[in-house]
Amino acid sequence: MPCFFQENLSQDSFTLSSEESKHITKSLRLKAGDYIWITDGKGTLAKAVLTNIFRDACTVAITERVFDDKSKQKQLHLAVAPTKNPDRMEWLVEKAVEIGVSQISFIICDHSERKNVDMNRLQRIAIAALKQSKGTWIPKLKALSFSQFLQENSETVADKFIAYCDDKAQSIEISNIRYQQKDAIFLIGPEGDFTSQEVQAAKEHHFQQISLGEKTLRTETAALFVTCCFALSILT
Repeated sequence: MPCFFQENLSQDSFTLSSEESKHITKSLRLKAGDYIWITDGKGTLAKAVLTNIFRDACTVAITERVFDDKSKQKQLHLAVAPTKNPDRMEWLVEKAVEIGVSQISFIICDHSERKNVDMNRLQRIAIAALKQSKGTWIPKLKALSFSQFLQENSETVADKFIAYCDDKAQSIEISNIRYQQKDAIFLIGPEGDFTSQEVQAAKEHHFQQISLGEKTLRTETAALFVTCCFALSILT
């Protein structure tokens, strides 16, 4: 069954948005009586039946609700420098949401080639990825400077890591990480990597320096790699 998005699932029956209704009628050509999934991005996934079909306003009745309690799950906060090519950021958001991150912060670093991020577009992509994967929680998205990020997360209780290409003798291999806390934060730098001053500042905020291996990865590849590694650690 296809999945749609509705911010408020508190009512048992309601009208879907014009955008979602058009997708139902024009793209999928669903009919009254067909069942769909609906997610609110706040933990609830509902099964619903289409009661009336109109081009811009389809109505549904919820038949079942399931709540996903995020507080009982391990959470990943991915902090990544925005790439020069915005398409690569959009690809990363799509894949990271499908895998399941709780937060993505776009951090502006000294070597960042892009200083501005279209958060509205990334939010729309995140919602589309949430529907595609039938996810229940949409991650928080924000953009801020590297120093602001460190300040905001200075008291956060989590395993904290910063990926750094240089000085690998001081780095822990990602395969050797042993998680101590329920949640984790990974810092991924721009194409020119973090400066040594940024790495030192992160360490002063209790981030551990890690290596992602011998290969030099693109920013979005490195970010997705650590997302997959963390997801696999939950399964094992």
